[in-house]
Order: sequence, then C-alpha cells, then structure tokens
Amino acid sequence: MTDRIEKDKVLAAVVRTFFKYFTLGIIEAYADDPNDMSVYEPKSVKQFVVKHFEKYSQTFNEEAFYAFSRMNYLEEDVEEELQKFISSDSQTSIMDLMRFACRTDEFYSTMVSEYKRNMELLLCGVFSATPEQASMYTRCGSIGNMAQDYAETIINRIANMAYEKGKNIKEK
Repeated sequence: MTDRIEKDKVLAAVVRTFFKYFTLGIIEAYADDPNDMSVYEPKSVKQFVVKHFEKYSQTFNEEAFYAFSRMNYLEEDVEEELQKFISSDSQTSIMDLMRFACRTDEFYSTMVSEYKRNMELLLCGVFSATPEQASMYTRCGSIGNMAQDYAETIINRIANMAYEKGKNIKEK
C-alpha cells in the first residue's frame, strides 16, 4: 500500500515551494552577485518581490494550475474535464481555470489563504519559511489525501518550473 499524505499539507508545500524557488530564480537572475548573501536579506528580498510583484500571480496561476489539477483529477480525466469546463463558458478567465484545478470551494479557499500567507511572508522579507512558519499552514481536512510519492513529484516539478520561470523573467 502506498503511503498517503493530506492534500492540505501538499497544497501548502506547493504554494510555499513556488514562492521560494520563483523568488530564488529572480534573485539569481537580477543580483549583481548571487553569491553575495546580502541579496537574501529581508530588505533585498522585499525589493525583488515588489519590483516583480505582478509576475508572481501570473506565474503562480500558470504553474499551480498543473499541480492542483494533478492533485484533484485523475491524469487520464483532466483533459476531458477541462474541455467540458471551457466549452460551458466561452469567457474562461485565468481565475476560472484556477477554480477548475482546485475542483472544490474548500480547496480553492485553502489555496487562496496559503497564497496570501506566503506573499505576506515574502513582503516581510522572509525568503525561506522556518519550520515553525511552514507548520502554520492553512488546515482543511475535508479536501482529502493523496499518494505521497505523487505529491513529491508534483512539489519537485513546481520547484523546478518556478525557479526556471524566475530566472527567465530577466529575458522577457
């Protein structure tokens, strides 16, 4: 039997991982010397976040859509479900797609809460959450659980994608 993990814990890890690695990519792309540890101090982190603030939600929506849809739909069903969802409304927005990926209001609300919590930490200059901050994630037991190995795959993917997107912002 596969080990299981609560989805709220995975959701929190996905959001936290996105913010950490997207910010790391931005810092490494823009810092004069990414080996200079002062670029990771709260004042510098805040400056990088504020300068690229609009890119956070745009990139989060792109990358988290994949993660959350994989958490909430069977891989073989997601494309068909998405086509049904889009065809029912010709004016599908990015937020509509995020709601689709989240599947339930509970999941969506938990995601919004985690997004706000992690953005607030970044705006306070907290680049990497402490174990205590990480353990204070938004709880929502009603969203179920999932296979732990699949959760790890999703988290690793968002770490890689967020870092690459952060590094590539400078090129746009």
